[in-house]
Amino acid sequence: MKSSAVKIGNLDQRVTLQRFTETPDGIGGVTRTWADLASVPRVWAHVQPRLGSEGMEQGRVNATLMATFTIRYRADISELDRIIWKGEPWNIRRIMRTSQREQFLEVDAERGVHQ
Repeated sequence: MKSSAVKIGNLDQRVTLQRFTETPDGIGGVTRTWADLASVPRVWAHVQPRLGSEGMEQGRVNATLMATFTIRYRADISELDRIIWKGEPWNIRRIMRTSQREQFLEVDAERGVHQ
């Protein structure tokens, strides 16, 4: 479904947007972890699974899946962030700002791979 055909009512899945952060650990080092975005991390999305694959990686079977998450426009996410959907992390691979009116974003993300 192209974003031009998306209506607000099609955004029927809850997702959480996260960013990899570093925070001081109090003893001179840092703790690296994923944290919810500071501004409105939980948003509604239309999710369209697309491609899946399976292969061997370091002697183990590795299955991946691509999906497009269409969300309302926001300027504070990038390809370095990730989406949590149904408890699973999805690494953002591409963000398409699809209209001049900046109504929606199409976010291509992949599950089953490391960032």
